[in-house]
Amino acid sequence: MTIGVLSVSLQPFEDAAVSRAMLSLERQGFGESFRFDWNDGRVRLHTDPRQPEAVHSMRSPAGVACCVGPLWYRGRFGEQALALLLEDVGVTGEADPRIDETELRGNFALFLHVGGRTWLLNDSLGFVRVYGSADGRFHSTSWLATRAYVGDSDIEESAAIEYVLLGATHHDRTVARGVGKLPLGFGLDLHARRRWARFPDGIVPDTAGKPRYASIEAAVESIGEQLRTSFREIAGAFPSRTSAALSGGFDSRLILAALLEQGERPRLFVYGDEQSEDVPIARAIAQGEGISLNVVDKGAMNRGFAQPGLEDLMRNALFFDGLPNDGIDDPGADRQTRLEQSAGGFIALNGGGGEIFRNFFHLPDRRYRARDIVHAFYRGFDAGVFRRAGGLQDYETGLARSIARSAGLPDVDEAADLRLTREQVELVYPFFRCHHWMGLNNSLSVRYGYFATPLVDLTLVRQAAALPLAWKQAGRFESRLIAALHPGVARHDSAYGFRFSDGPDARARRSEWLTGIRPVHVRPLINALRRRLHKERVSPQLVARCRAMLPGEWRLDPLLDLDRLPADDAFERALSVEVVSRELSP
Repeated sequence: MTIGVLSVSLQPFEDAAVSRAMLSLERQGFGESFRFDWNDGRVRLHTDPRQPEAVHSMRSPAGVACCVGPLWYRGRFGEQALALLLEDVGVTGEADPRIDETELRGNFALFLHVGGRTWLLNDSLGFVRVYGSADGRFHSTSWLATRAYVGDSDIEESAAIEYVLLGATHHDRTVARGVGKLPLGFGLDLHARRRWARFPDGIVPDTAGKPRYASIEAAVESIGEQLRTSFREIAGAFPSRTSAALSGGFDSRLILAALLEQGERPRLFVYGDEQSEDVPIARAIAQGEGISLNVVDKGAMNRGFAQPGLEDLMRNALFFDGLPNDGIDDPGADRQTRLEQSAGGFIALNGGGGEIFRNFFHLPDRRYRARDIVHAFYRGFDAGVFRRAGGLQDYETGLARSIARSAGLPDVDEAADLRLTREQVELVYPFFRCHHWMGLNNSLSVRYGYFATPLVDLTLVRQAAALPLAWKQAGRFESRLIAALHPGVARHDSAYGFRFSDGPDARARRSEWLTGIRPVHVRPLINALRRRLHKERVSPQLVARCRAMLPGEWRLDPLLDLDRLPADDAFERALSVEVVSRELSP
């Protein structure tokens, strides 16, 4: 699959707008490497000329297909997968493409043209974002390019607030006014200029009254077999070319177990310094399995770089497509490690999303309102950060509506206070948290190398939705899953104080229970007390340095008291919005 950016322009072309978008991609370091014109428009692939990987596209009697990001279909990868997709789509002759979504895996954006029908879609959970202009005539996997096409540098205020406070926007608008993103569960019919619902019965069909797993052993076997299928495909496409981070946690261990079971010995690395608890655990695992391990101390790396000035921040913004999760104030370690993890044609496998097998929000087994989930997880800041009256209420209502929509409720204010079923509460994690937060990071990662998050795909989400919550608590189920895939890896210590081969001990179960019993309406107060006790605040030195580089009022100053943000990374995201708004005007 192609490493880079995909863009689509539709007739009638706005030549000046398209030129701005192409110039933005050139400034980001991408050159055009594939183009296909049809009656309605033009699709392009843009790649980094420094990348040795070939551009994968497919032209056949059946049609034309191209893609960015790794994609598997019916067990095939690359051009073979694209050829199968064209065959399947061409057989039906229907208005909407009939694709077996359960056989479609990876993190990708995909263009298909068959006869007079043309479609644009992404992976089922939207982990590679497809951005679109308000006029409906330009779409791209690059936010900066789509923003340049629109030609409006003003910010969408609610989206900017969410980005600064949470690390990503959590609805289908973006920080750029006039730029949206393809909603979860939809594709684009480029000929009819409309969205189509890829899952008419819902991404996870209603399971009420249907039989669940007979036992935890049966669930481990079923989900373990699906993981074997996914990792067999990965190993087949990238033999001896897999890369993965390793820590003391569940998800990186599950990745390693699944790879080792397939006979893969991945290139391993761990982030941290000698005081990090992850480093000795990772070393013990790597030594026990006879695999080399690279210890990556990002702090030490950054100390070897100069503090970024304004020109450096602008280059970072272009590299990170404007607004990454952690902001653009990177001396160099983030850029370097992203490039290194997939260097040499390796695929970097990330454990993000593995929390579908655990109780991510730490909520007891009952129904909750979408607003409750906001209080439980999305209120880790000082309420006084909002400058405008009603700012906190607007923030909470907007998030709650987006959460409710992700769970299948109508997009109305009242939905924020409707009770979600327990299954809907669990699905908020993959369909809301992962879709919005992980989608931003994954979209960036596939620009510069092969990258995938194989622990969360459509089939695995559906399977995890059928797990009783009691099995998820404290990592009970995921521990068993790791042990079933590779008992040797499971026998090593974890950062949770127990071995996954043994499962969570009494202390871990008690800790989970104590976390869960905190009432949701009290959790913002608990967060406030923690911030006060630990004196959590933005570094005055960081504020002074950034304000000196960009004097005057910032775009977010009328909306947020930036000195009251909870941590440096939140301020660095506000810095990112300001740099992009001032220095990268379309």
